[in-house]
Amino acid sequence: MQVRAPTLWPSRVGAPAVALATLALVLPAPAAADPLPDGPSLSQRPRTVTAVQRRLADLGFLAPSGVDGVFGAQSRGAVIAFQKWEGLVRDGIPGPVTQRALAAAKRPTPRTRGRRTRVEILLDRQVVLLVRRRRVARVMHASTGKRGFATPTGQYAVFRKRRRAFSIPYEVRLPYASYFVRGIAIHQARSVPVRPASHGCVRVTRYDAKWLYRRTPVGTRVRVLVDSGSRR
Repeated sequence: MQVRAPTLWPSRVGAPAVALATLALVLPAPAAADPLPDGPSLSQRPRTVTAVQRRLADLGFLAPSGVDGVFGAQSRGAVIAFQKWEGLVRDGIPGPVTQRALAAAKRPTPRTRGRRTRVEILLDRQVVLLVRRRRVARVMHASTGKRGFATPTGQYAVFRKRRRAFSIPYEVRLPYASYFVRGIAIHQARSVPVRPASHGCVRVTRYDAKWLYRRTPVGTRVRVLVDSGSRR
């Protein structure tokens, strides 16, 4: 018997759990995926994909424009961000465990206090949060500095922005770079692994880089935290 997943998330109590239980019958089991491989089997099920995407967007892990019924790199990045937040295996596949977590999840809350718009970089979870009006607007998959090049913790502010920056020491382009301490910036990168891998900068995907760049003008506060387990 063919099981058809719902196109929309029902509004009644407990409906997300029912919908995701249905998705578990049609989505494949988790598989290793580092950083973001293609998913043709998922892209062939637009109704199922749209349901997952809408749930991710509702929780702040995917931009609304990413709800397109195609499970590509943008959706996988959003799934990885969610898995990082929930402490799950970071494979980018919405298998049964991830689906159950999606059904029960609530929108993340800021780790720091304050009214002003700010960026929170959580080193333990390897995600970037944009906080606006005391609410987490987005949670984004990121990769920070590796061992020996750790992204410095502390309180900073964006002091320079370049759409087409270039790193002279490492001879690499840094699109949509927002610098917040010395030569360290949040920027777009081709490779955004699930673990720390940069020389100190904060890598985000091309799907998130431009979105974040436009919403973090010079002066935007940046908090880099090692432990994101409790609010400060």
